[in-house]
Formats: sequence, C-alpha cells, structure tokens
Amino acid sequence: VPFPPGGPTDIFSRAVAQQLQAALGQPVVVENRGGAGGGVGMQALAKSAPDGYTIGLSTTGTHAINPALYGEKLGYDPIKDFTPLTLAVSYVNMLVVHGNHPARNVKDLVEYAKANPGKVSFGSAGNGSSNHLSGEVLKLLTGAPMQHVPYRGSALAMNDTIAGNITYMFDILNVAIPQSRSGRVRALAVMEAGTGERSGVQL
Repeated sequence: VPFPPGGPTDIFSRAVAQQLQAALGQPVVVENRGGAGGGVGMQALAKSAPDGYTIGLSTTGTHAINPALYGEKLGYDPIKDFTPLTLAVSYVNMLVVHGNHPARNVKDLVEYAKANPGKVSFGSAGNGSSNHLSGEVLKLLTGAPMQHVPYRGSALAMNDTIAGNITYMFDILNVAIPQSRSGRVRALAVMEAGTGERSGVQL
C-alpha cells in the first residue's frame, strides 16, 4: 500500500487482504510504504520480484497524476512495470473543515479565505494526489488565497484538520463521513465527476 496506515487506501486494502487470505489459503500481509504521493510504494512494488507474491493497490495519483507531475524522475513506468489485475474501487472526495471553523458552506469558506489572506490552508496526501488537485481546483475556480500543505498520507492530513492545524482538506467518503458525524470536522461539499455535457469536476 503506497500510503501510511489509517488513510483511505490502507483501510480499503485491509478488507481486500482479509478476503484474499480466505480465498487463497495463504497469509496476506499489508505493508505500508508512504511518500511522494504514493510514488515510494509504487517504486518498491515495481522493483519487487515478479513472482505473484507481491501485489499492490495503485491509485489515480500513482498511475495518472504522478507520471505527469514527476516525468522521468518518477522511478517507475506506470504501464510497463505492472500487470493490472482489476478495478478495485472508485471514489469521490468530500470537502471538510475542522469542527470549530466558522464556515458552514463552500461560499463561507471562500469568503473567509479572501477576507483573511494567508490564514486558510488545506492538506493532502502529497503533491499531485487527488485531494491536492481537488484543493487546487477550488482555488482556481474561486481565486481564493489558500495554502497547500502536503503530507505523507491522507490520515496525517485528516489528523491535522481535526486538530485545526490546517483549515480544510478533501478526503474520500468512507473516511470523511465518520469524522463529520462525530463532529470532529464539518462536511461542506462533495466533488464528483459529471457525465455527458456536464463532464468534468463539479463542486
């Protein structure tokens, strides 16, 4: 798993590992290798023996965004170095602010950022991750000054959002919804890809 424990990829991988172990009759161990938006773990996977005993979970970030972001410095070829097995999961990102923030909706957050330059920050799983780009899209659409803070994984960014060390982040529903229901963060919006004439990212 190319991200630290506790994040969305890790949580999903543990359910998959349990089912794989039952189906294969073999022990399945989850190994977390976080860093560089999943690049560190994918590079380790690419260099592992191609014997079928090491498999990994790739993401949009590791196989679509990172190649565009890092180019030849990536350290692995997203096509040649891996054998795809199956699409495991699809997701959308939810925008959450820490529980005590005055923003009650996206408009409030944008207005707060414009009225308080330098005081709004957002976290992500690292440069080029989908939650990083979600934040950049929000900045681009609104022109609001917001500072990106990259982490080694989403779980670390969520911890700092809960603590109020950063203002907000985007995270997937299975992580963001429980934190929102607990009151630790407040959900403001869901990003999703449209279809047909409305294709693209919508807030």
